[in-house]
Amino acid sequence: MQNPLPHHPNLDYWLYASHCALPSAWALKAVEDIVAKSIQRNASLQVTGALLFNGTRFVQFLEGPADGVAAIRQSILADSRHRNVTTFMTEQQSCRIFSNWSLAYVGPSVFISDKIESMVRNIPSAPSEVVSMLRSFVI
Repeated sequence: MQNPLPHHPNLDYWLYASHCALPSAWALKAVEDIVAKSIQRNASLQVTGALLFNGTRFVQFLEGPADGVAAIRQSILADSRHRNVTTFMTEQQSCRIFSNWSLAYVGPSVFISDKIESMVRNIPSAPSEVVSMLRSFVI
């Protein structure tokens, strides 16, 4: 955990899912490395959020100043470890959901995998349910 960030009147939210392009034997170690580096980068950009990796798919929710979220988004879209990046939510809000986490990490979870698949199949309530579940895992 880190100290709460200053209030921003407009925060960008981004929720996406992608497939992991890494061989499964390397994936968990690679994700641990991604998390370690992302915690520092996110903090420097005043971005907070949560990442879930279920072994084959990434789901991440990011929130922060528009330029910080945009920088991370561009990095993810250019990252060869991700393929088929699909955006499920982009919006602006005035409050953070993960205010104390530069990056909360939820490791492999069978429980949330069904919700991820519902979101990927475009079930309308699924994105907000996924964010709520990510929040419940880290708070």
